[in-house]
Amino acid sequence: MKIYLLDTNIISEPTRLNPNENVLQKLADNLEHSCISAVTWAEMLAGVKSLPEGKRKDGLFDYCIEYVQKQYEIISFDASAANIYSDLYERLKNAGAKTQQLDLMIASIAISNNLILVTQNISDFTEIAENSNLMIEKW
Repeated sequence: MKIYLLDTNIISEPTRLNPNENVLQKLADNLEHSCISAVTWAEMLAGVKSLPEGKRKDGLFDYCIEYVQKQYEIISFDASAANIYSDLYERLKNAGAKTQQLDLMIASIAISNNLILVTQNISDFTEIAENSNLMIEKW
């Protein structure tokens, strides 16, 4: 059973030059309970494809395809998430909150699937959580 929806900064932590050991341990401990969103998958691939050709790009692309895609279920932005997104977008807009659309899409997928969103950037999702039932955790 999936419990966690991993934000892009969490799933990409192993690729950092000095990765956070706590995050690496949490990833290992929760592999079978974690998934990523199609939005995160798109962010990862776009980020890698935008890099200059070379060993780093090749290594990151291999990490995406050979590890992430094979190990993690990728949850779609479906009709349910779209309905949640539109409600939250309107609520946040009326409250004067500034929220990135991709973050709102990721949060909507988490809410729609009753998953805990795991991120290192809690502040990116605070206003969303204050206006919804989004569950957030920092590793």
